[in-house]
Amino acid sequence: MSNFPAEKKNWEVSGVPERLRDAVDKGGGYNTIVKRSGVSPSSLNEYLKGRVLRIDTAARLAFACGVSLQWLIFGTDDAEAAVSGTANDDTSLIDYYDVAASAGFGMSCPDTPQPEKVSISRHFLRSELGLNPSGTIMLQVSGDSMEPTMRAGDKLIVDTERRQLLDGIHVMVASGTLLVKRLSAGMHGTVRIISDNDRYPTQEAEISRFRWGEPDGGDAITIIGRVAYRLQAMS
Repeated sequence: MSNFPAEKKNWEVSGVPERLRDAVDKGGGYNTIVKRSGVSPSSLNEYLKGRVLRIDTAARLAFACGVSLQWLIFGTDDAEAAVSGTANDDTSLIDYYDVAASAGFGMSCPDTPQPEKVSISRHFLRSELGLNPSGTIMLQVSGDSMEPTMRAGDKLIVDTERRQLLDGIHVMVASGTLLVKRLSAGMHGTVRIISDNDRYPTQEAEISRFRWGEPDGGDAITIIGRVAYRLQAMS
């Protein structure tokens, strides 16, 4: 996502609806923001008219528009700090992959788009989540296999730092498909691959099949990262 050249006065808007309207315009327009954020057209219209934003919805809209959550909620005098593609002392840029969790990832899918850069509070990443911004990415959920924990359209903040313990919800690539599943140690050197929706059976794989890094084909299950935070789609 590219920077939007704007005079400082264009960002000096007095309230959240005005800032949201400005951000939507500069973030690619109404239809683009609806698609990126997962917020329904009717809900976005209400927010633009002045309906109070929940903090999780505000965060999703801020990410979709390429502005900082702090600017959207509270306003700021620094236009450059609010626009995706730039960062200041309070924000970091992370990669956002506009792909669903069953559409492939990176080198495993030639049609996967290049990541966009979105700004996020450095304090939130480091102090609240304990994450290194350089090892953090964002993508979204598709399908219903992780319901009710996660739903289609939810955005995930993923920690890609390598770790020894395979426990908790992870993003992984298996057979060229991007998956979001809960992992748990099984019996005799295996790992259980669990869908929180009980309609989907639990699977089990030898721990030797798991590895971190870029997908390399074969029967390997490549761990992309551990899910650290979820931004829930409310509509």
